[in-house]
Amino acid sequence: MIKHTIRSKDGRTKVVSLTPIEAIRHQCLECMGWSAHDADHCTDKLCSLFPYRFGNNPECERIGGELSSK
Repeated sequence: MIKHTIRSKDGRTKVVSLTPIEAIRHQCLECMGWSAHDADHCTDKLCSLFPYRFGNNPECERIGGELSSK
């Protein structure tokens, strides 16, 4: 877990512990005005986090339970 300072829906900031996946999800929600539906259906391929959404890592792929680099 990594400590992050995040902004909540009411505009306040707080320090929380988030996994990298949770941090990406939180950023997507904030970017989309806290709409989970809009964040899930985002098509902004220019966003640097777009390839990492939903737990994806474009730099690795799983084959037979092992990681192999592309």
